[in-house]
Amino acid sequence: MQNKILPFFVKQSKTKLTDRGSIAIVDEFMTGLKFTQKLDKVFPLPGSGRGINYTDYVLTLIYHFSDGGRFLEEIQSLKADGGFRSLIQMKHMPGSDAVGNWLRRFGKRGGTNDIEKINDFLVERYIHESNQQGFVLDIDSTFIVSNKGDAAYSYKNEPSYHPMLGFLSDGRSEPICSYEKFRQGNVSAQTDILETIQHNEILLSGDKHIREVRIDSAGYQCKVIDYCNDNGLHYTITADQDSSVKGAIERIKEDAFNPLYDRLDGFKTHREVAEITHTMNNANHCFRLIVQRELKGAPDIFGSYHYYCIITNIPKDKKTAEEVVWHHQGRGNCERYIEDTKYGVNLRFVPCGQFEANALYYSIGILTFNLLKLMQMMVLPESHLKRTVLSLRRGFFRMVAKVTSSKRRWELQVDKHIEHIRQIIRVREKIWLLTQKV
Repeated sequence: MQNKILPFFVKQSKTKLTDRGSIAIVDEFMTGLKFTQKLDKVFPLPGSGRGINYTDYVLTLIYHFSDGGRFLEEIQSLKADGGFRSLIQMKHMPGSDAVGNWLRRFGKRGGTNDIEKINDFLVERYIHESNQQGFVLDIDSTFIVSNKGDAAYSYKNEPSYHPMLGFLSDGRSEPICSYEKFRQGNVSAQTDILETIQHNEILLSGDKHIREVRIDSAGYQCKVIDYCNDNGLHYTITADQDSSVKGAIERIKEDAFNPLYDRLDGFKTHREVAEITHTMNNANHCFRLIVQRELKGAPDIFGSYHYYCIITNIPKDKKTAEEVVWHHQGRGNCERYIEDTKYGVNLRFVPCGQFEANALYYSIGILTFNLLKLMQMMVLPESHLKRTVLSLRRGFFRMVAKVTSSKRRWELQVDKHIEHIRQIIRVREKIWLLTQKV
């Protein structure tokens, strides 16, 4: 193919165009939830009459995360998007430098505590709207590798931050992040697990309750096990294979192992499963130790099998050993939820060199994730219910449109299939109905 100059010209258009029209619908949804009113109640007013409201900083960051922004500098493109600004009617949108200064300033003043109150508001609404009576609580931590000035080195020998996250769900889908704590990279994975459980218990009330708690080996601690038993919470926890657990495995008779079948397809896997009653030295309660084993390719000095252990207090008449394994394997969904926060609202990165500023930034990112998940549940089409945030943005939120003004009202002219436009109209109708609720 020959190199050639294509026959078109580039010139400035005075027409207001935007590819963020659906993010304006997120703004409408916040109005329907009375979310902005909640922000105004929680956040202080600016120090001067010329200052930007703290609510506007939070909203700007929510637009930024909803748009998939990675760097604070991308807020400038939000601010320069005249079509989008016309739709949301925000007169004073802060720029990227102002947002960075606000994160550092308000982060030092403990702003994450205020964001936690707002997040609890969303989680309580999620609990109220959900058809679930009993929720599964998945707890896990994640690393955000960062070369920012104050990031501490983790056990992976990388400068990073180490947030702790808790997710309520039906066990498979429709998650919401019910607890978040931003931490330095050198904080132990075992820290804050009990606090996560206790915080979720506060949020749940009436006939809504935690059905099961699922945790990896970081939850294998006496205080977590005893708390769950003392408060009637069922749990499944990956067990550390310490000397005590290894001794318990040796006491299991050979004929106690049975084939483990796949939950979905029913075929026989390469693993076998058995169980024995066990306890920790300093724990007040015993538990079921579910042991899976799998033949090694070649025996070595440690034996012929790989072992995988789970502890639980779920009674045998509620779940067999095999069913406990199946249930605990669902803990992998928590990895999906965390990945959704990292790629859906771009929380793989933090922008500042100060821990408190990054903690505030991350908290608002989780707030945005929850807002979008709640929107999925309450107003989006059923076909979008199980989509990730990234998939939502590509399939529903991203649309190029022309913004025009006619007869004192704004119009969003969209080049989309008529069925897509009907979906948008139905979503906005549902949001309008939310605004009518007292």
